[in-house]
Order: sequence, then structure tokens, then C-alpha cells
Amino acid sequence: MLIFGTPDDVFAMAIRIKENGKAFYQLATKRIGEDPVMQKLFEDLAGLEESQAECFKVIRSDLPGYFPEEEVWDPEGLAKSYLEAAADSEVFTPEVAAERLKKVHTPLEALEIAIEFEKDSVHFLLGMKDMNSDQNYVSELDKLICQEMDHVRMLSEAKKTCQPTECEITS
Repeated sequence: MLIFGTPDDVFAMAIRIKENGKAFYQLATKRIGEDPVMQKLFEDLAGLEESQAECFKVIRSDLPGYFPEEEVWDPEGLAKSYLEAAADSEVFTPEVAAERLKKVHTPLEALEIAIEFEKDSVHFLLGMKDMNSDQNYVSELDKLICQEMDHVRMLSEAKKTCQPTECEITS
């Protein structure tokens, strides 16, 4: 039986979400054309996603006392696949992001998609936080949530300054 909602589960999913986020921002950087401001923003966000994935890996390895003492019985190796599918179905699915980016014609539209994905990440982490009452675990999730909220802030600020007629995407 898979014990879901342990810190190990959450951080495995958070790492997967960050990896998917990095892929999304890299695709967006290629898609938005030659607008240097938007390219830098998406490149920076791809870098932040990568840095956060590494931070999550460190946090995950530093919390061994919170993990189940015994491994979960999983003779078919489905637990890892389940976690990956859960992360991919919740936020930053690379295939869905690529499909949506094909329909993007301006950096403003790309920003709107990115904001939606970042908000989904916040909601996902809030849901995972609600599943656990351990204060150490909740504290770590609060840090992750704050980082995601900062991404929403950065993207929202960029959206305010983006003029669709000045930064159209060329296909």
C-alpha cells in the first residue's frame, strides 16, 4: 500500500513540478520571439525553477526523520510512476504547455499561461500542506509556497508592463 502525502512524496512531486516548470519556461523563451525583456524573464524563471528543484532535493534529503521507517511495499514499481503522473497531471505538464504555447501569439499571452501554472503550483502545495499536521513539514511547505507566490508576483509585474502591440511573437 502506498502511503501518500509523506514529505518524501511531496518533495518528489515538487521536484517533478519544478523540472516541468523549467521545461515550460525554456519552451516559452523560444516561442516569444525576439523581445529581450520577455526572453530574460522566462530565462530567469527557468533558472529559478532549476534552482528550486535542486533546493527541494536538498530539503528532501535533509528530512529523513520524517519519512516512513520502512519502505512501502511496491513489487511492481508503480509508486514512482504514480507520483510522476500526479505531478504531471496537476501542474506544468510539458506536453500540455507545449500545445498551449503553439497558440500563443504575444508575450502577454505567454505570461497569462505562466501565471496560471504558477497559481496551480501554489494551490497544489496548499493542498499537500493540508494533508499533514507536522509543523516541521508544514514550515518547509510554507517556504515552497512563498517561492511560488513570488513567481506569480514577478509574472504579474511583467504583465503590467507588456504591451501586446510592441512585443508580438513571430512564428
